[in-house]
Amino acid sequence: MAGGRVALKHAPEFERSRTMNRNELYSQTPASESFIGRRLVVLVENPGEVPRLAARRKLNSVIVAANEISLDAIAQAVVSSPRKAGVLVIPWLPRAEIFPFLLRGFHRVLPLPITAFPDNAKRLCEAIQAAESARLIGAVPDLALAAITVFRADLSAICLPTHWFEQGGDSGLTDIRALKLEEDGSVVKIGARRWQSHQIISAFDANFRRTLRRLELTQNDSLGALIRRTRKERRLGREEFPGIDAKTIARIERNEIMRPQRETLRLIAQTLGIPVEQLMEKITPAASESGTLHPPVAHADEHSASA
Repeated sequence: MAGGRVALKHAPEFERSRTMNRNELYSQTPASESFIGRRLVVLVENPGEVPRLAARRKLNSVIVAANEISLDAIAQAVVSSPRKAGVLVIPWLPRAEIFPFLLRGFHRVLPLPITAFPDNAKRLCEAIQAAESARLIGAVPDLALAAITVFRADLSAICLPTHWFEQGGDSGLTDIRALKLEEDGSVVKIGARRWQSHQIISAFDANFRRTLRRLELTQNDSLGALIRRTRKERRLGREEFPGIDAKTIARIERNEIMRPQRETLRLIAQTLGIPVEQLMEKITPAASESGTLHPPVAHADEHSASA
């Protein structure tokens, strides 16, 4: 389980990558004839609309139940359906007896006893429509398994062992019953402790972790980021800089060496095919004298940054 992404047995991954495109958010209104799009998030508030919507739902549709009355209507509509289609999201924990009926009509049924948008199903729909992989929309704690399943806005699931939250804190004191999702799902809070959602997801999703690194490269304006970004664009390895050790290149890229010697910068610029002045512009006057080594910039993933 460590370092990997775990899909729930009862909630297999929905094939959204090929079939789910971002279309306009649909909310339950008289204009519901638009329920024919390629990716639709439907908020069901009026039980009277349920039979027609259930009959016309697509494989890639996402239906969000707004209340118990609508959920009962959904169960009645899909129980006799000849096929399964789409995902049903329930922003509370419904009674167990209704699940067999719901599972007859949907590929996935996601109950969210802890939700990032309590009493605001419309905001939940907006988050699912945006499909932000760094945002959490809900969580299901399990005391018996000592684990928490979190659901992301792209509807993927990650199972988190409770002991992960105890790193750097008092072990054995994490009460997952006190878990809350705050700031629209960007913060996880247990008791007095808080974690950013992207930090949690990074620990269990290698693809997401690589995406964050690429994003950091594009946004970081330091000398090290410029060198690493340009080196990646040129498809060069750190060992391909004549006259410079690969470890030195690595330390410059991580901004451990803030002011490399001018000759070092000249060799780097020559290898990258860019003017040396472009590198000199990134050296701030506040930095120390040439060649001085500085402590590494704090970064959670620095130790595992790929070459």
